[in-house]
Amino acid sequence: MKHEFDKPVKFEEKEYKHIDLNLDSLTGKDMSVIKRQWAGEGNFSPVPAADMTFCEYVAAHASKMPQEFFEALPAKEYMKVTQAVSNFLLT
Repeated sequence: MKHEFDKPVKFEEKEYKHIDLNLDSLTGKDMSVIKRQWAGEGNFSPVPAADMTFCEYVAAHASKMPQEFFEALPAKEYMKVTQAVSNFLLT
């Protein structure tokens, strides 16, 4: 899945017009690793796939970008990306 940003996003001196989220390549093992990392940092949700922060972890893993990239996104872009991940996981 390719997410196009409304405006270019700068991160660590590089400009991004889009981000590639390779969600289809994730395996059950990947999801377990992501959930352990997410929960290990004190997070909890009865439905992790509906949690923005969990979806941020998934996006970071699927794009091979650091979480800091997603945390630095403008709020609207952050919400679009995490919602897209949530929709992918829940449908």
